[in-house]
Amino acid sequence: MACEPFDKCSEFIAEKRNIVSIVDKKSSNKFIYENHRQDELSKYKIDGCLINDNGAKCDFLLLNCTLKKSYFIELKGSDLLKAIEQIERSIDLLHCNFQDFSVEARIVLTRTNTIDLKSTKLIKFEKKLKELNGSLKRQNREMRELN
Repeated sequence: MACEPFDKCSEFIAEKRNIVSIVDKKSSNKFIYENHRQDELSKYKIDGCLINDNGAKCDFLLLNCTLKKSYFIELKGSDLLKAIEQIERSIDLLHCNFQDFSVEARIVLTRTNTIDLKSTKLIKFEKKLKELNGSLKRQNREMRELN
């Protein structure tokens, strides 16, 4: 089933929650998903659960089962390029489990190093997401995704 691609690491599966908050315990960074349409959502922990090796991986995966959208979420200090690497590897390892979903990347940084904004790695990653019918959004401290 599309909203249950994994049998472990879920906080909840196919629930109609109004708000989903993802908070970094080490900093005050937050990702908040406002589910005004009452779509079915599933939330999974990636780092240390779905991907348990020493390689790069992002923090969380949020699936909007109704809209068939996947959100790969990374809460980070200031290293945008490292966050991209973590999300990209997570997509490469996990997206095959729900291929009919578009792929959205969300990065919440403590601060942004302006030099990272001109990186070819960033440009290539944004192109890859576009091919997966998604996009990259990044913001400092707190990001709100409205549905």
